[in-house]
Amino acid sequence: MIETKVLLVDDERENIRYLTTILEENGFKNIFSAADGEEGLKQVQEISPGLIVLDIRMPRKSGILMFNELKTLSKFKNIPIIVLTGEGEFLKRLQALRTFHDGDEVKLDQPAEEALAQLIDDRPEAFLEKPIEPEAFMETVRKVLTKG
Repeated sequence: MIETKVLLVDDERENIRYLTTILEENGFKNIFSAADGEEGLKQVQEISPGLIVLDIRMPRKSGILMFNELKTLSKFKNIPIIVLTGEGEFLKRLQALRTFHDGDEVKLDQPAEEALAQLIDDRPEAFLEKPIEPEAFMETVRKVLTKG
């Protein structure tokens, strides 16, 4: 059994169930969830997870806002975060819009991970695009947890 507390933050219940099942099948028992960034921040304060798996696009408080807020809080800034998104194209368009407003050159052909990196204040430990393959997810979780 793996003791690391994992917090899954995603507004889609099916994704939470799917990721929970994968984690449980791989020995994780301390799995918590939140449906948006606001609830996620409360959970972080209550349980102090050892890993956060964070969706980007959610109601009330997005994953981008939650990520940026966590990285500014010294107590939580070192918690490893795996960012998930099914919104790669959305991120690219959002970054292009921001770049356009800043007067910089707009690039629509960049990878979603690069677009995300320009929207957040720090780099996540890992980035995965949905749909998530169980093997790739667990490989990423293991790499992130053995890094620290």
